[in-house]
Amino acid sequence: MCSHWIMKIANALVLVTLASTGSAFAQQFDAPFYELKKENGETWAQEDVAIDAKLEELEKRFGKKPNIIYILTDDIGDGELGVQGGGATRGMPTPNLDRLAHEGMLLNGFYAEPSCTPTRVALMTGRHPVRTGLTDVIFPGNPAGLSPEEVTIAELLSDAGYATAMYGKWHLGDGEETLPHHQGFDEAFFGLYNAAPWAWNTPTERVMWNNYADVPDFFFRAPLRGKLEGKKGEKSVEVGPLNAESYTRFEEETFARVMDFVERNAKSDKPFFIYYASHLMSQFTSHPDWEGKAPQGTHNADQMMEHDHYIGQLMKRLKDLGIAENTLVVWMSDNGPMYDLFPESSYTGLRGGKGDVLEGGVRVPAVAWWPGVIGEMQTKAEMLHVTDMYTTAARLAGVMDAIPTDRIVDGIDQSSFLVNSTPSRRKYMFHYSGAKLGAVRVGQFKRHIAAGHGGLPGKAFFDIYKDPREEHGVMVNMLWAWVPFDDIQRMHEKMIGKFPHREPYYSKPE
Repeated sequence: MCSHWIMKIANALVLVTLASTGSAFAQQFDAPFYELKKENGETWAQEDVAIDAKLEELEKRFGKKPNIIYILTDDIGDGELGVQGGGATRGMPTPNLDRLAHEGMLLNGFYAEPSCTPTRVALMTGRHPVRTGLTDVIFPGNPAGLSPEEVTIAELLSDAGYATAMYGKWHLGDGEETLPHHQGFDEAFFGLYNAAPWAWNTPTERVMWNNYADVPDFFFRAPLRGKLEGKKGEKSVEVGPLNAESYTRFEEETFARVMDFVERNAKSDKPFFIYYASHLMSQFTSHPDWEGKAPQGTHNADQMMEHDHYIGQLMKRLKDLGIAENTLVVWMSDNGPMYDLFPESSYTGLRGGKGDVLEGGVRVPAVAWWPGVIGEMQTKAEMLHVTDMYTTAARLAGVMDAIPTDRIVDGIDQSSFLVNSTPSRRKYMFHYSGAKLGAVRVGQFKRHIAAGHGGLPGKAFFDIYKDPREEHGVMVNMLWAWVPFDDIQRMHEKMIGKFPHREPYYSKPE
């Protein structure tokens, strides 16, 4: 079936237009989507009718659109949840995350970008990071950030009448205009980076970096800000220092803000959207109450257990408030394990990790939970991408027409997949390594964009079903796929010519 679709794209290449003329979709998709639409348009239209009826029924029952909570964790590898064979088996029990999956849908085919900032910009904009000009992980002093010209998921939902909040790890720029409360969120409590910069904040703390306490101050000249908060339209305020002691409780404070927002908005006439970007599991120290709790014996495992505890509290509170059946919760990781910190890191049975377009870098654990709406005990292996969460949220909020059409939006609406268990509408993915295309996936087949030799493409084709670790690259028995994969890449690149990537956005010094 998959090979049939690859060939269909190749054969119909000359028929695929590079614009959405005649499409029922307001969104401007990438070129391969329109070939999929030719084959599936009637089926999708029927699915959309069913989804619309379901959402209308829910809105009548609750008096408002569904609440949406997106939880993004840090550096957790595929396979780490108990329901995936990890959890207690790996010395870090995850009973609440397992229950989240048992009561909902375990997404074993969920994909992120290879690292922190890229996945965050993909979630916020529904676009591959390369399209936004923000492709690299941001650290102190880097002027790059999320362009104000991008239309974030928070802006879409805020304009649709949602109360919006962001709590946790922002990591999309230091400039004031790039911060969450200037990108559509009504309120925010956040850190600018991951949990590393505190460890080079003062000479006494620089010993974290292999006793490099005597490094010249020139290398630490970038201004470092600690915990920040902001209200829409107002300047951010620093509310906590950047040091080890402060960061051990950052997640606890972050989760308290999440719970407070839920309490304040549970009975409101307005639906709410929360982006909870957990700092865990990438901190160098554990919360005092969780230090040494995990049998595994690492800070990473302690933090996994702390985070799991918070998920259990959130599930219970949503149920106690009577809003669980009108609240979609999607839990996901931003990329694979950061093995630079091993053994203080997550793990995956897949090859590769953070920074790689190998499966270990981009396939991540994810769960969708919506009691009474998403069926229980479902395990899915079909492909979803983090950008899909943008378009899916827009569909649930009834603002698909507000998605900008002057740019490619890569996210595909997966509301029918989640709610009615219909097939995923995603059959292809482009995996970028920074600004360069690193791999192309179509169905179960994946091609690494590798250097050829003597006119041959190299042994860069993999069957992900048969070889999920991408250890046995083949060439000869994929001869039939060479040209179709070339065609798909050309379609993608030609569309870039029509809708060019945004130039990197740099904040001006204040």
